[in-house]
Amino acid sequence: MINQLFDPQLLSQDGGLLQSCCILFCALILARFVPIPRDLQPLLWFNRIAVLLATKVNHPERAVSQQLTAGILATLILVVPCGIIVSFLLSLAAYPWFFELIILYFCLCDSAFKPVAENIVDAIKTNNKQDAKQLLAPWTSQNTNVLSEVGLSKVTIEKLFTTPIYGTLATILFFALGGAVMTLVVRMLRQLEHSWPPYHPHYHVFASFIGQFNRVIFFIPTLLWHCSLAIQFGQLGLKSIWSSIAPPASQQLNNHYGSYALAANLLKIELGGPQQFIENGISTRVDLAKVKAGPLPDHRHISQAITITQTANLFWISLTLLLPLIWAGLRFL
Repeated sequence: MINQLFDPQLLSQDGGLLQSCCILFCALILARFVPIPRDLQPLLWFNRIAVLLATKVNHPERAVSQQLTAGILATLILVVPCGIIVSFLLSLAAYPWFFELIILYFCLCDSAFKPVAENIVDAIKTNNKQDAKQLLAPWTSQNTNVLSEVGLSKVTIEKLFTTPIYGTLATILFFALGGAVMTLVVRMLRQLEHSWPPYHPHYHVFASFIGQFNRVIFFIPTLLWHCSLAIQFGQLGLKSIWSSIAPPASQQLNNHYGSYALAANLLKIELGGPQQFIENGISTRVDLAKVKAGPLPDHRHISQAITITQTANLFWISLTLLLPLIWAGLRFL
C-alpha cells in the first residue's frame, strides 16, 4: 500500500491536488501551534496603513458620491498592487509551494486568538480586568479601556465566533477556488473592513462598498461556519441558524450581527450592544443592537465558547487532511 501511495501515475494525475492539500494542512497546523506574535503579523501592519490612508482621503463632510469614490479607490490602491506583485513573485519562484505556505500562514494569523481568550478567562477569574483589557486590545478596534467584565466577556465571545470565518473557513475555501493569491486578496479585503468599520459614523459612506462586497464574498464561509457550530447543539442549533441568516434592516452595516445572534442563541446569553472608538483622541460611541437570548455573559461562557469553536475548527482541519486521503484511496479502487 505504501508503494502504491507514491505510484508515479498517481502523482502525475493528482500531484498538484495532493501538494495543495499538504500546503493547506501544514499552514493550518503551523498557525494553530506556532502562531505569529500579534505585533509581528503583516496583516496588522496592513491595518495601520489602511487607517493612515483613510485619514488622508476620507472626508465625511464631503458629498456622498465623493466619499464613496474615495473608499473604492482606496480599496483598489491597497489591494490590487499587492495581489499583482504576489502573483508575479509566485510565478517566478523556484519553490512556489513554500511561498504559498507562508501566505496561508499569514492569512491564518487570527488562529492565535484562542490562547489569548484562555488568558482573558484567567485574568477575569482573578479579578484582574486591566490585564484582560490589555490582552484584548490588539485584537479589536474598540476602546477596551472602558469595558466592564461583562463587556470583556462579550467582545471575547464575539471574537471567538467570528475570527474563524475570515481565517480557517475563508482560507480553505478560497485557496481551493483560486490559490494563495485569491486567499490573500480576500483576507486583505476583510482587514479593510476591520480597519474601516462600516457602522462607524466616520466610515459610514467611505466603507460602504467594502462592507457590502465582503457580505457577498463571505456569505458561504459564514454559512459553513455557522453550520459547524449549530450542529453541535442539535435541534436548537438548526433553529438558531435561521436567525443568523437575515439580520434586521437596522443592522445591515454590521456584517457580524448574524454570528452574534447565533452565538447568543446557542449560549443563551446577551451579546452585542454599544461600542466605543477613539480616533485622534476623540471618543465616538456607536449604538448597535443587542441580541438578548439570556443573562449577561461571564468568564464561564467564554470557556464554553472556546470549547464550541475549538470543536468546529478541528472539524475543518481534519477535513482538509481526510479529503485528499479519501481521494487517493478512491484511486486504488
